[in-house]
Amino acid sequence: MKVRKKRASQEEDFLPIKIVAAAIKAGASVELADEVAKAAKEHFKDKEVIDSSELREFVLGYLKERDHRAYNNWLRFDRRVKGVSS
Repeated sequence: MKVRKKRASQEEDFLPIKIVAAAIKAGASVELADEVAKAAKEHFKDKEVIDSSELREFVLGYLKERDHRAYNNWLRFDRRVKGVSS
C-alpha cells in the first residue's frame, strides 16, 4: 500500500511505524499507538493508494475515541508545526 502526500505530490510506502511514532509523540501509550497503526493497516488493506489526509482523519478519529489528550496534542502539533487545521 502507498500513501499519497498532498504537499509534495508524491507517494511513499505505508509504514505503520510512522503512525506509532507520531501517536507516541502525541502522548498515546505504546499499546494504543500499536493498536491504531494496526487498525489503520486493516482499515485500508484493500486500497493500493490512500491520501495522507484520509489516513490522518482515520488516526485522529481513533485517538479521539480512545485518548482525547493525545488527539488534542496531535491537532496542536499540526497547527503549530505544519500549519494544518482540523
